[in-house]
Amino acid sequence: MLAACNGDAGAWEEIVDRHLPAVNRIARSYRLPRQDREDAVQTVWLNLNQHLPRLRHPHLLRAWLIRVTRDVCGRQRDRLRKLVPVDPHRLITGSGPAPVPDVEDVYLRKERHAELYRAIDALGPIDRRVARHYLDDSPDAAPLSHRTTANERRNLLRRLRRSLARTEPTKGVRDP
Repeated sequence: MLAACNGDAGAWEEIVDRHLPAVNRIARSYRLPRQDREDAVQTVWLNLNQHLPRLRHPHLLRAWLIRVTRDVCGRQRDRLRKLVPVDPHRLITGSGPAPVPDVEDVYLRKERHAELYRAIDALGPIDRRVARHYLDDSPDAAPLSHRTTANERRNLLRRLRRSLARTEPTKGVRDP
């Protein structure tokens, strides 16, 4: 490891040859696309190259590489999850008129929204406050995880389902 720190290419190749299978195995376990996995592995080796002089214990190199590989692959996976594929036909180019929203979709969305808020109004005052707090999607609202606990969300959703079932008109039943 000292030789690699001093610029010995042979020592660096020996480190890479010894630990590359473990780094690749961990990167493959994250099921990233091939290009992203290769980028993550290259980032791991770049990090090692930058931090090699600071590593004091050569016997901990493998553990360090495992931790860094997991961190890099996890960040890469999180980045990929944030990317949402967009149909190019739905993009507005600015040269033509804006696409007209489907009237039926707009109506159904408004109807679902109204039905949800009717169900919320049927809840008790505390549950109503929690539900509105939970559904607040304004830009300055705190993240959901900071606004309600998992039990509050689960109980709230259960009560909302019950309330929706009560407010939903019975389908298929005709009035005489």
